[in-house]
Amino acid sequence: MTGKLRGRPLAGIDCGSSFCKGVLLYNGSVQAAARRPTGWDMAESGRRILAELLAGEIAGESVDPRAVSLSATGYGREKISGAGTVITEISAHARGAEFLCPGVKTVIDIGGQDSKLISVENGRVRDFQMNDKCAAGSGRFLEMIRQRLDLDHILMEELFSLQKKITLNSTCVVFAESEIIGLITEGVPREDILGGAADSLARRIAALAGRTEILPPAVLTGGLSESPGLCRILSGVLGVELRPLPQGIYAGAIGAALSAGERQ
Repeated sequence: MTGKLRGRPLAGIDCGSSFCKGVLLYNGSVQAAARRPTGWDMAESGRRILAELLAGEIAGESVDPRAVSLSATGYGREKISGAGTVITEISAHARGAEFLCPGVKTVIDIGGQDSKLISVENGRVRDFQMNDKCAAGSGRFLEMIRQRLDLDHILMEELFSLQKKITLNSTCVVFAESEIIGLITEGVPREDILGGAADSLARRIAALAGRTEILPPAVLTGGLSESPGLCRILSGVLGVELRPLPQGIYAGAIGAALSAGERQ
């Protein structure tokens, strides 16, 4: 850097079980964002994400890695080299959601391994519930369904818009996959199977809501955060309007970056 920048750029890396995400903040705005599958080597994924974030420029200047404050969150947060601080994903998603949607009261994060329902007040965690005991309550469940039905994300949204569903009987991902294979063999339409899977996921999240109050505005974070179809299904089951959140997949990384700013 040549000295034009005032203040330190802030980097946050959210190393999750499925994807590693990162953002670079400066003067309260996102300057760069990156994501990649986490893979088996979380440390290497973190290094590649950070390198991608620092490869660009801010205000016409290249970024000096020594000038960047880095914080990490997610399952692999302890593996991120150079992170001055680490924070839990609960706190990170609360802060990141507040950044993206000021005044948010409820955050639902559907991650690869778990789902979280977080009550938020001024970007701070007031209460939370987590489902980390069964993959059928996580994003991995819907991703398995998507792959089995040979859908891309655009077609998935088109099928969601048809608002069709069947009832899935299985309560376990392994058994649900076998059930879905049987339904495909029977010729059940893909939109019915997909709608049933999303409804099943929504009801598992609703079970968390029975222990934590859901207040609007409520948003969805994580890899499914920009899905209007899933938000509509969740809203119907939860009884509260849930908003799609642009850049919501980076909410955890943004929250981590904001925490890096506090130690400057």
